[in-house]
Amino acid sequence: MSSENPESRHAATDPEKCLIMGKKYGWRLLRIEPTLDRVLKVNCVFEGETKFPTYFHED
Repeated sequence: MSSENPESRHAATDPEKCLIMGKKYGWRLLRIEPTLDRVLKVNCVFEGETKFPTYFHED
């Protein structure tokens, strides 16, 4: 990962979830990498710094 082209990874149970995640949050999916995990079987690699939105308010 280069600082000029940052990437973010989010684990998922299957490759289809990567496509859904990218579409839902407007993230560009670069590739899907297999993991050795039995539950979270893939890493979804997205372009740039990606974060899930927070839906709670801090007081």
